[in-house]
Amino acid sequence: MGTTLPVFHRTARAIGVYEFRDALHATCKPRFPNLTSDFKKYVGVAVSGGVDSMALAFLCANAQRTFRDRDRYLHVADHRVRRFMPVIVDHGMRQGSGEEAERVAQALCDEVGLKGITKPHILSIDWTDVLPKGTSPSDMPNVETLARRLRYRRIAQLRRQLNVSSHHRRPVSLLVAHHEDDQHETVLMRLLSGHGYRGLRGMRPSGAIPECYDMYGIYESGFQEDQRPLRPLYKVPYRPRNRHEIRRVRASLLDEMDKSALDEDWWTGPGHIHYLSTSNRRQKQNAPPLPLIEIEDGGLTVYRPLLEFSKDRLIATCLENGIPWFEDHTNADETMTLRNAVRHMVKNHNLPTALQKPAILRLAKQCSARCVREDAEADRLLSRVAIHKFEPNAGTAIVELPQFSFPTAPRVCRSSPRHRQKRQDHYRNIAALLVRKLLTMVAPTQEPIQVAKLGDLVSLLFPLLRPDEADAQCAQPPKAYVISGVQFAPLVGPHPLRWLLSRAPHVSKEPPPMIQRQGLNTRERFAFHPRNWEATRWGEWQLYDNRFWIRLKHRFPVSVFVAPLEARHQQPFREALAHDDARESLATKLKAYAPAKIRYTLPAIYAQGDMSVLLNDPDNYWPLEKPTLQDGGEPSSTPSLDGTCTKYDLMRMASRWKVEHGQDDDPQPLPFASLGDAHEYKKWQKIMTSRVSWETDKYKDAEPQLLALPTLAVELPGVGDWVKWEVRYRHVDKKLLEQVTLGDATLDLCGPEAWGRLRRHGRVLGPRRDKTLRPPRRRRSRI
Repeated sequence: MGTTLPVFHRTARAIGVYEFRDALHATCKPRFPNLTSDFKKYVGVAVSGGVDSMALAFLCANAQRTFRDRDRYLHVADHRVRRFMPVIVDHGMRQGSGEEAERVAQALCDEVGLKGITKPHILSIDWTDVLPKGTSPSDMPNVETLARRLRYRRIAQLRRQLNVSSHHRRPVSLLVAHHEDDQHETVLMRLLSGHGYRGLRGMRPSGAIPECYDMYGIYESGFQEDQRPLRPLYKVPYRPRNRHEIRRVRASLLDEMDKSALDEDWWTGPGHIHYLSTSNRRQKQNAPPLPLIEIEDGGLTVYRPLLEFSKDRLIATCLENGIPWFEDHTNADETMTLRNAVRHMVKNHNLPTALQKPAILRLAKQCSARCVREDAEADRLLSRVAIHKFEPNAGTAIVELPQFSFPTAPRVCRSSPRHRQKRQDHYRNIAALLVRKLLTMVAPTQEPIQVAKLGDLVSLLFPLLRPDEADAQCAQPPKAYVISGVQFAPLVGPHPLRWLLSRAPHVSKEPPPMIQRQGLNTRERFAFHPRNWEATRWGEWQLYDNRFWIRLKHRFPVSVFVAPLEARHQQPFREALAHDDARESLATKLKAYAPAKIRYTLPAIYAQGDMSVLLNDPDNYWPLEKPTLQDGGEPSSTPSLDGTCTKYDLMRMASRWKVEHGQDDDPQPLPFASLGDAHEYKKWQKIMTSRVSWETDKYKDAEPQLLALPTLAVELPGVGDWVKWEVRYRHVDKKLLEQVTLGDATLDLCGPEAWGRLRRHGRVLGPRRDKTLRPPRRRRSRI
């Protein structure tokens, strides 16, 4: 019997189609595993023309052609792949970049083939908004960061355009060709910049696009808009498609059931259980319930399926399949960017063993594994946190934190002060991770705060984790603390200590957040009655204070904007309400949901001027002084001068006057009969001129007027006919939402010994009932 000799491959081998499919499925994990989607979606592929992106485009096209006729389609995240959509971005940083982008698109069509991909989209970047005049992009020190930001935002704009043309054509996933060598360079760059072990993890396999945090539908948003069409991408509620999914859902439900709670229900009977819902809890506070605003999710996700493949294998893939690629000579300029300098150092110098690619990649995996362990421990600690009330309408949350308890009788080897200090530092790090998760619920900042800056807050929230030198301060009462725009306020009462998390008051030295929507166009408004004014289109969704997604439309003559509620506008707004019940409701809502200075962080809708006349009596909006006809009368066929003419009347008179005076070379036949003459049209022009001057003087230096508090559902009478708005809360982690309880609600069970707590989201909120109180088990009689 012979022995098989091992075979050593001296050259890199090409990536196979099944190997790429496995890498794609391992990287593109479902974002909503509890929802189903039967649609095939387009998947974007970022192509730069280099060997890595051309290899990715070929692998995507080959996988689509291979698995198109199989029973199991190619999946990316939550959906099946319809076709891959290449996107080529022309940065315009050097001459000939546009022609090169055309050659890359032609190579994709000729060599790769369009059977598995669509026609490439070529996008160009405009540098005029970020660069001063007379400056080249290559002269900027942070050109790589600016190029990445503009590149992703340009791709996001393409996705919005595709969403307008076809809802199901827009991609929800974007594949980029970052590989193993790019990971090596990234970790080296972060080592040079002084990053900690969390930064040394390198690039993530998947994630959102932080450069597009303020673009709706791109950064963790757009899920609610997806549910509006008749055929949404995700089906809510979840419906199992086959018997295998039914078995999986049944098994998961059985695992989440609490046996002790079922025993209590069987002992006392289901008719004695009364659950206090959120609405009942709010009625207990004597505050009218609020229409809860929706919380956003979704967006465009970036996936990196080639992180586990080296560049040599990508080159072998292109060479074996005859795929051309294009080299950018700016990548060889080591003085242009830090990445080019690191790439030149790795390629042309013999680095120490600790800085070579195997050691650096091993370091990145070790850092990633450590972060995974810490995040898992922080999630276990989060399961002990009780979020008694989370109000997205006001951006507040009431949190009850757990207490750390060290072992009373530790081992001899761990009883030394050094080991206790090490264990305490570890728990402080885990507590800081927990606090950072809680900050994301109401924080008005996009950048996550560093864990190292949360030491003082951890000492305040967890007294047992304070350093030794701060033990003397443990007896002091807790106090409020502000960090990263979030205020922690203690709530002392009969219950254990709780903390109110809210948005900190706005700093007077900084400009407040604002969303503005311009007024109606003068050409479409001055000739008509205010009741006939047509509203503007819905504006784009804009991120207000990094907490609320808001969009507006209105038909006011002045601009309408969203800004924080100010104290000087609160009293006039209360007096302008319709009746005493509305005023009392406003006071109750502010006291219950936005007490003290929290109310001055709520978004409020203002008009740049006093709109009381339009709200109460729009017929008397225009001034009474109007020019009269010189002949002392007006024809019956001419519209009256009291401002009640329609849009079609003005079109007919203007068209008639232009035709008679020869200002219309090719007049189109009008479906209306001619009314009036040029003399009457000139009089209408005088009326509109007087109205323009009167309105300009009226709103020149006018004070803004508070119209509504959208999150509290309070508005002035008649505002709903003039202004429309939609408000949604930004994305919140699902694990945090699972910890939201029903406040102080408990189960009301009959019997002196029957008691319990409501089990919610896989955990019991109280001690379990004694097993001795179970009823005796009946024995079956054998016959």
